[in-house]
Amino acid sequence: LTQPQRNTLLRAVEGGYYSIPRQLSTQDLAEEFDISDQAVTEWLRRAINTLVDNSLVAAMEEQAEFDDER
Repeated sequence: LTQPQRNTLLRAVEGGYYSIPRQLSTQDLAEEFDISDQAVTEWLRRAINTLVDNSLVAAMEEQAEFDDER
């Protein structure tokens, strides 16, 4: 993750962006970071995509390699 992605994602989680009901909006985050709402959305999307690629996809690939060795 880039530093801006990490900071935005951490603040989103801490602030309740992923809570139901949502406690923080992308506009709130945009104002905090002095960037556009679109930039916040893009950073969050890219951060989540990177985390999934680096954790879930990597774990699935490792499991497939392990299964192939058996």
